[in-house]
Amino acid sequence: MARVPKTSRVEHQTPKKARFRALVEDAGWGQERAARKLKIPQSTATKWLKQVDERRTGKHREGRPRLIDEKMLDKIEKWFDGHYDRRIQTLEDIIKHFKLECSTTTLLRALDRRGFHKHTPEMKEWIPPKIKEERFGFAKKHKTKKKTFWRRGIYTDESTFNTRILRRLKIWRKRGERQRLDCIQFKFHSGRQSVLAWAAIGYNFKSKLIIITKQLDQKGFNQKAYERQILRGELANIARAKKMGKGRSEFFCVEDNSKVHGKKTTRGNKGLCNAARLECGIYSIDWPAKSPDLNPIEHCWRFIKQRLRNRKPHGGWTLPQMIEAIHDIWDNELTVDYLNKWIDTLPDRIKEVIARKGGPTRW
Repeated sequence: MARVPKTSRVEHQTPKKARFRALVEDAGWGQERAARKLKIPQSTATKWLKQVDERRTGKHREGRPRLIDEKMLDKIEKWFDGHYDRRIQTLEDIIKHFKLECSTTTLLRALDRRGFHKHTPEMKEWIPPKIKEERFGFAKKHKTKKKTFWRRGIYTDESTFNTRILRRLKIWRKRGERQRLDCIQFKFHSGRQSVLAWAAIGYNFKSKLIIITKQLDQKGFNQKAYERQILRGELANIARAKKMGKGRSEFFCVEDNSKVHGKKTTRGNKGLCNAARLECGIYSIDWPAKSPDLNPIEHCWRFIKQRLRNRKPHGGWTLPQMIEAIHDIWDNELTVDYLNKWIDTLPDRIKEVIARKGGPTRW
């Protein structure tokens, strides 16, 4: 076996400072003993130990001050509080308002220290003070009702589906602030409609989904159309199947106070819808206006719209394609267990309406 020739490479030992620290800190040697062992002056040993202490305690190592300190963050957070219009401001707008000398990245990191991030706001119906009182009174009246009572309800509603699906703005908020009033984007109806769908749900029950278009009623969806297509149509069939009505069974129907439903008899409608309810045995209980958060069928509409957004084809929906997709989602993807889960939350919804004095809830 051939001999390996020696090389001129020198293998460096561990630096004396590191070995000195290991002897003092890990092996428990005294300063003088460790200094004699490594043949270093006592003054150098004292200097090294002093440097270690200062580095570990952080003395004289504060660094440069932050461009956005905690006092400024307090001002920004107070400026956000209670103002939806301020929470939708861009980083550039916030810098300009507070006259900050920093980049948008610096402001973003500072807001992150306080837990502020950009989120899509919750969409809620605007509730006037008078209707808040009605909701509060309704909730107090039904606060003792159990799940078994709400399981006897048939919850009906309509929803508009638009072929043009728009994105929403984003706001600055912290985790857990989703239901704050200044973090909610209230929606105001413009009257425009593309496709209107009607359906009803109950505990272990799902009706047919009916698409109402202007081809079926040239004047649009009014009280006459509702009376003819819904009250004397699918809802009448449900009432007969459930034997709905006082003295017949414990089932009841939930309809909101939309003018289209004609629950209030006037000179104009001459009790058209109410007469149809009597003839068809539809027992509809009083329900507060602008209360989609109390109607579990709203979760079904949200479910369908989310699926439509996920299924959206390249180039957007055409009306026939969207109608076919709505029927498919309702019939095949919306399960009865999903409906039952939301119906059983009604006692909690009632409690939350009371806690918010009739205001909008997280539902």
